[in-house]
Amino acid sequence: MMEGAVVVVARVVVAEVVVAAAAVAVVVAAAVADKKRNIKIIIMKKLIIHSIPVVISFIWLFIEFHTFNPVILTGSGFLKFYLILILGFYLSGFILKSLKESISTTTFYFALFIFLLGIIKLIRGILLEKPVGFLVMILIGECIVMLMFKLSDVKDNIKH
Repeated sequence: MMEGAVVVVARVVVAEVVVAAAAVAVVVAAAVADKKRNIKIIIMKKLIIHSIPVVISFIWLFIEFHTFNPVILTGSGFLKFYLILILGFYLSGFILKSLKESISTTTFYFALFIFLLGIIKLIRGILLEKPVGFLVMILIGECIVMLMFKLSDVKDNIKH
């Protein structure tokens, strides 16, 4: 009975975090529209926008598996966590692109961190002789998306 109450409370907390993250995203989007801001503020906005999916995915990880270490998860649990992480991250990247923001090194470092997490899990899966086909497909897709972001950034730099 107590476990059910804990799950309900945890889901309410996640819902509150999602609402708060959406509110922060709206505030940041409004601030991004104002192009007269300082470059430091723009970098902070990008950090906040990219941190929201990371925080949400780690909260989900803690609620579902009671850990903050995604590497120790088994196949399907890690894949769910990883998909939440990369879909949220690339959604935030597309939001930045739709707001006419350039892809900065901050965005690239976040993408590289997520990619390295997948590579670590891929190596661990291979060493443990587990099936890693879905993770390989996700990593290939992630490489393609990172290349698309980088190529669009190069195009924008050439136009300017």
